[in-house]
Amino acid sequence: MKHSLLLATAHITIITTYLFCSFANANANEVEVPKDTLISLTDACSKVAAEEQIDSIEKQQFVSDCVNAQLIEMGYQRQQSLAKTEIAKDNL
Repeated sequence: MKHSLLLATAHITIITTYLFCSFANANANEVEVPKDTLISLTDACSKVAAEEQIDSIEKQQFVSDCVNAQLIEMGYQRQQSLAKTEIAKDNL
């Protein structure tokens, strides 16, 4: 379980680093989060949820929290309705 968590954390860290470098100049008040960034983060967080065997009832909230944590680290604003967007629905 710990190995899986470390692997999942490393996976998200790599994706976040890549995306952060690509969008390092993003200003949370002026720049909208690119759709491909949301898709990539949602996909990565969904994979972590599957690897960690997150209960289906809690999966949507887990993915939303995971994506928002990464967005904040990248300098974007938190997405309040992420779980209700078509992007999230397609990747959950």
